Amino acid sequence: MDESPLPIITDTTGLGVGYRVLWRLKYLGLSIFGPAERRVDSSPRERIKWDRAMKVKAAHEAAGTQPDDQTLYTVSRLEPRRRPQ
Repeated sequence: MDESPLPIITDTTGLGVGYRVLWRLKYLGLSIFGPAERRVDSSPRERIKWDRAMKVKAAHEAAGTQPDDQTLYTVSRLEPRRRPQ
């Protein structure tokens, strides 16, 4: 498994201004006050990057467009928390 950090995706399709501001604050808070470095699959910082990529991918699917390669790469790196029903 690739252990490099996930990228912060630049595509903001489907993400409102409020979400992006709160996401940055949460990411900054986790960077300063969060846990020590962890593996990619158990890091809360990496998880919120992945959650953001999933939201962008879902917005693209709803709009009928194709997400960029960076978004698809980020989504493919981690497993979902919940199993689809």
